[in-house]
Amino acid sequence: MNVSRPIAYVVGSGLATLHELSTIYDTEDMLDLMEIGMVRDYNGG
Repeated sequence: MNVSRPIAYVVGSGLATLHELSTIYDTEDMLDLMEIGMVRDYNGG
């Protein structure tokens, strides 16, 4: 299965599972998680 880069980033960062993104979280939640991960990466966390 091919997934988009934002989904791959969120799942690869351990912020959510693919199952969670498909059942619990919506697109806005996924973008928020991606932003959290990017800030964490920028801050060296």
